[in-house]
Amino acid sequence: MNGPGATPGASVVFTAHNRRDMVLRAIALARAQTVPLEIIVADDASTDGTRDAVMAADPQVTYLYSPTSMGACYQRNRGVKAAHCEIVFLLDDDSMLVSEQTVAQALKAFAALPEAAIIALPFINTLQDEVVRHTPAGRQLYDFVACAHAVRRNRFLEVGGYCELLFYMVEEADLALRLRDRGGAIVSVDCDPLHHLQPPARRSYKADFFGRRNYVLLYYMRAPWPYVVPRVTGAVVKGILFGVRTRRVRAAIHGALAAFRLMAGGQAQRAPVRRQTFADFLAARQDG
Repeated sequence: MNGPGATPGASVVFTAHNRRDMVLRAIALARAQTVPLEIIVADDASTDGTRDAVMAADPQVTYLYSPTSMGACYQRNRGVKAAHCEIVFLLDDDSMLVSEQTVAQALKAFAALPEAAIIALPFINTLQDEVVRHTPAGRQLYDFVACAHAVRRNRFLEVGGYCELLFYMVEEADLALRLRDRGGAIVSVDCDPLHHLQPPARRSYKADFFGRRNYVLLYYMRAPWPYVVPRVTGAVVKGILFGVRTRRVRAAIHGALAAFRLMAGGQAQRAPVRRQTFADFLAARQDG
């Protein structure tokens, strides 16, 4: 177990929102890692007493609180900027480091992979199944799941971190595209998996809305010519068809319209990646 006086070997940022008991458990498990850690909580406007409970349980935690909800992208960026270590583990408040060795194993992988900008940590959605995701080790990825990843801080900040306009959903693919376009690798590695306490059959208007909106924005902002028009069109059509098939078409239509409003208003700026980067991204998605 690492103590409060030890020099941290890495930073951990937990994004939090109204899950006080979960984040307290997540912090306790992080403190039990074999590597001393700087722990940061980036709280997205919690109202359940999370801040007081965390500071009472572990006063060494750096606590960043937002009085209004700014979204996961903003909170992760804020946490990385506040971190003092080269390697930053970006985890959700329901991501549990159940093995004491996970951080040490991931740091060893970073040392062996100087080209890695992001390491995708294996994890299990334990409330849903027993499948280990982000496997097999050694895969070069164009997408990952944000509940379980670690970043090389300087590479992350060089590309501007997460796109805060996206707020929530699809932000991982956007970051991966920009990092790979600058020569940074996203790699799955062999380490003990985290437990992610995501509820089964999670469904919400918010997720549907931002998912449909952000796929349109992703292709508008990052796709080079001649990909941009067919990809934006395809994202709209596929989103609406998905909404019809799942009987959640209202969120899909609202999300697409919101994307076009951001494009027309200039909030969504085109900054396309290179054609080869984008072609590789499409090929990776086709291969699953």
